[in-house]
Amino acid sequence: MIAQMLRLKHVAVVLAVAAPLLWSCGVGGLVDGLASGLTIGAGASGTGNFPIAVDEIYLNPEDTKQIHAGVLEYRAGYVLSNRSSDFGGLSGLILSPDGKAITAVTDHGNVLRAKLILDETGRLLGLDGTEMFRLRDVRGGKLSRRLDKRDQDTEALTRLADGSYLVSFEIRHRILHYENLTAKPTTFATPTQLHMAPRNGGLEAMTALPDGRIMIMTEKLRAKKIKDKAARKKDYIGWLLSAEGKTLGKIYWPRQGKFRPTDLAAMPNGDVLMLQRRYSAAGGAGARVSMIHRDQIKVGMRMADIELANLAPPLSVDNFEGLAVYPASNGGWWIYMLSDDNFNPLQRTLLLQFYLPKE
Repeated sequence: MIAQMLRLKHVAVVLAVAAPLLWSCGVGGLVDGLASGLTIGAGASGTGNFPIAVDEIYLNPEDTKQIHAGVLEYRAGYVLSNRSSDFGGLSGLILSPDGKAITAVTDHGNVLRAKLILDETGRLLGLDGTEMFRLRDVRGGKLSRRLDKRDQDTEALTRLADGSYLVSFEIRHRILHYENLTAKPTTFATPTQLHMAPRNGGLEAMTALPDGRIMIMTEKLRAKKIKDKAARKKDYIGWLLSAEGKTLGKIYWPRQGKFRPTDLAAMPNGDVLMLQRRYSAAGGAGARVSMIHRDQIKVGMRMADIELANLAPPLSVDNFEGLAVYPASNGGWWIYMLSDDNFNPLQRTLLLQFYLPKE
């Protein structure tokens, strides 16, 4: 018992010393959860080869009746877990064409797929039929497992009109094109200036637009770095690509405080939802969801966006990097957000479901 107490004291000291670093990785949500008791139910969900445990959480553990975050209505949220060392680091997120399954990629080059258990209203109840498998490289073999993650740091994915997929990678910045996610991919062309992006700040966000164009945004590349006089120094750099990978031109997202782009999700009408994250010593971790009108998505534009929600403690928030949207039967929209725990036991993998009412 004494030895256990000493170990706990040691952990507390380490946490105190490492707190700023942990917060910068998005651990703020976990700290709040431990303090407030977010879990209201637990159970195993999944009959596939990679079962996921789910713990239901409130939007606000300090006010369990709160259901609104900006204009978004909170419908459900879960902490996802699995003891496998492969589980975690979930980044890009997409929904199946029928809106009943999710696909995500991880920082280690794996793909997670799961069916959504939904009630008659469309509310998320859990996951089923979950599976995980490894992506392949352009030679046909499975992605390597380098300690520096140079080959396998997948950050975003999108499904094209023909059913194939694009997957973006950081560290060694590139996009691979997969006919299906178990197949051998081919290299997809990328902008020449992409190599100027920071090692861990490349193609974090990507979505296919209804007209066939591909919209990509970097997490940390600013106009100042590439000496782009068409934008302001602190604007984030993105590009519009053709369906074949031709660079059509740059787009710019004006900086919003400390927020950085982490994912994009196109709507059928051409508008795009953008997910962002931020960290500050005073405010901890935070997430922002905004909408970019389709008229703003043009080469050379400094894209103005409309804030839909801004999440900060005590709300359930962590390092959100995945965003997906699907039309609801009543004319609104289902919005899903997924967090990346960085394979850190002090962070959580959160899957949140919101409803965006029809305009």
